[in-house]
Amino acid sequence: MIAPLGIAGRIAGLAVGLGLLAACTTSQPALSYRKPGVVADAQQQDEQACLRSSSGPNDQGYLLLPFEIDGPAFRRCMEVRGYVLEPTAAPRPARP
Repeated sequence: MIAPLGIAGRIAGLAVGLGLLAACTTSQPALSYRKPGVVADAQQQDEQACLRSSSGPNDQGYLLLPFEIDGPAFRRCMEVRGYVLEPTAAPRPARP
């Protein structure tokens, strides 16, 4: 039989839960790569090529993440192809 949690255990659980909730709700500004005159298919091909060139095997033993992406290498690859990282416009709230 599992012993019931005391008040300290409940408070600790609540604190952890609130901490996780706060971490999930803090948002980073949305960014995307832009290149004037490029069509969506061409941008997707460029992104996939940069992902392939900047990824390697993950030797940390993570089961669901078999590959590791080198973020700086991906950014350099996209910049060499002429893309600029820009903030994405926030979606407007729906009007009632």
